[in-house]
Amino acid sequence: MFKFPLQRLLDLRAKREQELARQLAAAQGEALRATEQRDALRDLQAESTASLAARAHDALSVGELVSLGYTVSQMAERVATATDAVSAAEAVVTTQGAVLNDAVRDRRVLDRLRDRREDEHRAVEQQKERDQMDAVALGRFARRTPNDNPTGGPP
Repeated sequence: MFKFPLQRLLDLRAKREQELARQLAAAQGEALRATEQRDALRDLQAESTASLAARAHDALSVGELVSLGYTVSQMAERVATATDAVSAAEAVVTTQGAVLNDAVRDRRVLDRLRDRREDEHRAVEQQKERDQMDAVALGRFARRTPNDNPTGGPP
């Protein structure tokens, strides 16, 4: 029976690959949430800007204008912060993807090595069986007497 000497290492690499895949999925989820939040803030900013444009013809006091200006600048700041968060989350996804690709490659190297060693082991075992069968056949042939006829008829 074939026993791969590095099987424990292969199992550890497979577990690491699974863990990295989970981490990548979590990072992708976080990036998606950050993108959705940024898009919601952009939509709110667009609605606010449209509302302000509609009120532009109204007579507004200086205090109202200052308040609206502050609100618009705060909204722009929040959108910029959300955009930075999206960029950071996407960078994490990219990094996690690269780490996962490396882990997959490392595991595949060991998988191919195991397959090659298993094929070599199988070939050695098959050769041993052929040698044993040849030895049995030669032994039977050597024990045959000249009067023996394998066909069962007269010599």
